[in-house]
Amino acid sequence: MKRLLRLPCSNHRPPMGMDDQPVAVLPQLRSPFWRIVTLTTFLSPLAIAIAVSQWGLRFPFPPCLFQWAFGFPAPSCGLTRSVVALMAGDWSRSLSYHLFGPVFVVLATALTLATSFELVTRRSLVHWYEGLWRSRSAVLLLSLYVMYYGLRLWIRYTLPSLPWGLDDTIAWQQLVAGAIAL
Repeated sequence: MKRLLRLPCSNHRPPMGMDDQPVAVLPQLRSPFWRIVTLTTFLSPLAIAIAVSQWGLRFPFPPCLFQWAFGFPAPSCGLTRSVVALMAGDWSRSLSYHLFGPVFVVLATALTLATSFELVTRRSLVHWYEGLWRSRSAVLLLSLYVMYYGLRLWIRYTLPSLPWGLDDTIAWQQLVAGAIAL
């Protein structure tokens, strides 16, 4: 069963498909202001990372205000360095800085493309955003992010030793190096 989205004009007949069933229509984009803010929010870090990694641009990264205020690293500490390393093509360094660097790049690219689509077509993808936010994968990704943050803090402040020689694995050594570098 196809879901019909409400059109802004109540006396307008919804478009029909090949089988004379109503076709979903994207709602009109009312104000592009927040889409432009979203576009610059997600496009700016990607552009800066490309400029720093590919063209050698020196960008004065500010100190972490979260760490200054609370005395311990924020969940996103290392994410900028991870994205810059990823844009330079150094996957191992990128993953040691922050495991979610590549995930951030994929999400930022997807949201940049979706927002650009909205601005060009003047149609809103609000239902797509709502479905994406309510999906199980979003909850899983957010849960993994919080667990990863907790693991990094645990490593940074306790530096545990693992049983069965797991301390010698490359993955553990990269995780420890990234947590200490926070």
